[in-house]
Amino acid sequence: MTELKALCMKDRDANNKPTMQVMTNVKVEEKNGRYSAKGQCAKCGGNMFKFMSKADAEAMK
Repeated sequence: MTELKALCMKDRDANNKPTMQVMTNVKVEEKNGRYSAKGQCAKCGGNMFKFMSKADAEAMK
């Protein structure tokens, strides 16, 4: 399984912008023709969510 990065809303930089963090415990889902990944932030443990293309979702499974 490849490493997936997404924006974490809890971990912010000095300008109060979300930062890219590694997602752990990734679960790929398909609903209404859209693919998404849900997981947890490796740094803070917060919930993360990311929309994905079909090709990326198939590669993650």
